[in-house]
Amino acid sequence: MILNSPGIDQFVFCYFFPDTDKKEKPLQLIAYGYMADTNQYSSYFDKLEVYNNSALDLSGPIIMSNNIISLADIQLLINTPDTHGDKPDYLVFVPNVAQGHVFYNVKRFKRIDTGDTELLYNDGLDPIETNPSPPATIS
Repeated sequence: MILNSPGIDQFVFCYFFPDTDKKEKPLQLIAYGYMADTNQYSSYFDKLEVYNNSALDLSGPIIMSNNIISLADIQLLINTPDTHGDKPDYLVFVPNVAQGHVFYNVKRFKRIDTGDTELLYNDGLDPIETNPSPPATIS
């Protein structure tokens, strides 16, 4: 998506409810690039599927607003090696709730022969999360 969205500053994730009878895949995320200089969203988008039945069981009240994450944070996730020098092959967005707002912890994974493994952050690198917007300030 980065290559297909010149001038991208942020990723914006909105919810997509697919036509499905699989209760373990109740909703997905659609990712768009946002370019602040032109105040527009990319026409290109990605659909994020549910990963390994990691759907979150919720009961209300819940606020499901768009979530944002900066390009700088995504590049940090992609380009920062772990303690063994490995970089991730893909990212997984794990749903969570704070103050009634759904947001996502972003985890990094590497494919290996024995199965995929999570790459832990180096010391000093805080876990990166999406930010529900509004209000765009959940702590």
